[in-house]
Amino acid sequence: MTPVTRHEAALVIFLFAIALIPVGIVILMGSHVPYYPVSGEPVRELLDAEGISIVSIQDSQWNMPGAVGGKTYVILDTDNRQTIIATQNFESGDARDAAIRSWHTSTTGRGKPTGSLFVIGQQLIVISPSDRPLLETLGASLNGNQ
Repeated sequence: MTPVTRHEAALVIFLFAIALIPVGIVILMGSHVPYYPVSGEPVRELLDAEGISIVSIQDSQWNMPGAVGGKTYVILDTDNRQTIIATQNFESGDARDAAIRSWHTSTTGRGKPTGSLFVIGQQLIVISPSDRPLLETLGASLNGNQ
């Protein structure tokens, strides 16, 4: 065997760093939201507090492992444009986290609706479409509930 030169060792270290830096960034940037039971309907309470009128409320069940049911709210913003807010409760933190990973790995239009995803305890909340000014208000309030 031939001895390893400094350039080869530096190259191995460089390649190793290139592989680990993106993984480290993902780990540091990803915020973990703890799993805890959510009582009541935080989205409905938020909509009522903001004075936003709800057009309809329906029970919904996402076709995902561990999903135990939720609600779909249809609201109208000040410009009379329809916004849909869907919530889903999960039976465990692992099931909820698997749904989050599935959301982020799906491409829009192929099993993933357009919209923004929020997490509150055991609930996932999707607000669609994500181009509404109302999303900024609701998103800030939902992020504050964590």
